[in-house]
Amino acid sequence: MNYDKMEALRDEWKHMYGESLPSLALSKSSVQDSWPVHVDHCFGRIILDNVIGRDSPWMNKLKSPAAKNMTSEQLEACIALGTAIAEGRESLPLLDAKSLQLRGKKQKPAAVLANSKRKREERSGANDNNNNNDNKENTGSAPKKKRQIDIKSALTPSKTVTAPLSTPAAPPASDPNVPPPESDEVDPDLHHLITTSDLTPFRQSVLLTLCQVPSGSFTSYAAMAGHLHSSARAVGNALRNNPFAPRVPCHRVVAADKKLGGFGGEWGMQGKHAGEKVRLLREEGVVVDTGRGRVEGLTWNAFR
Repeated sequence: MNYDKMEALRDEWKHMYGESLPSLALSKSSVQDSWPVHVDHCFGRIILDNVIGRDSPWMNKLKSPAAKNMTSEQLEACIALGTAIAEGRESLPLLDAKSLQLRGKKQKPAAVLANSKRKREERSGANDNNNNNDNKENTGSAPKKKRQIDIKSALTPSKTVTAPLSTPAAPPASDPNVPPPESDEVDPDLHHLITTSDLTPFRQSVLLTLCQVPSGSFTSYAAMAGHLHSSARAVGNALRNNPFAPRVPCHRVVAADKKLGGFGGEWGMQGKHAGEKVRLLREEGVVVDTGRGRVEGLTWNAFR
């Protein structure tokens, strides 16, 4: 596996144990009977012990840092187990108990399974009571609702919508510095190609997000990262070796300072393919100052 694909896997693994699972734990998502841990390094420990360690702590079999030293197969296995936890297909309490047992702790997996079953039954009974109470007149205060985070949003970083304090007047359409207010619709055939490809879920989400950028506009790695709750570096790595170019228009992504950024695996105006990126942008109506190696105008950021 080449360097770019390995970097994409590493970024997805870091997002899984560092953001996705902690966000589900903090929201007390119902996909698990209980969340025995809430912080990133604990999720990393549990998954690595069960995938890499198996019969001993993972550090006995893999040099730290794990993300840097895992093979692609190990990274994919860790991501798969993390996804199974997030979707409730694997029991986090049981996996945690196995990890702790490898480290000489007293808690036994059998006891955890019994406790998990008991909590599931209690929750089922509580739900039945709540349903019965809904049919009665409510004479007390409204019950508090637990904050829940959608599983898909946690696995594929969700967008944050911030309402403006006031709605500004629409600028004249002839203003060349104003990006189109609406995003492009993703072609259904292209959407199918991306979502059924063997790319990682994170790379698929990056490519689908980029498809929203209209012709004649440009966005930045940082803008996409903000929408995806990721990092500019992770977005850049995901866009390298774009298998669907130019239908997925990676030429429309530039650096935060509006410098040309990467294209074809190389960076900046000195890159082998910089001229092609400039040509594509200019053909779509974007002004490019080749002397300064920058695009002109406003960075498009109207992601849905």
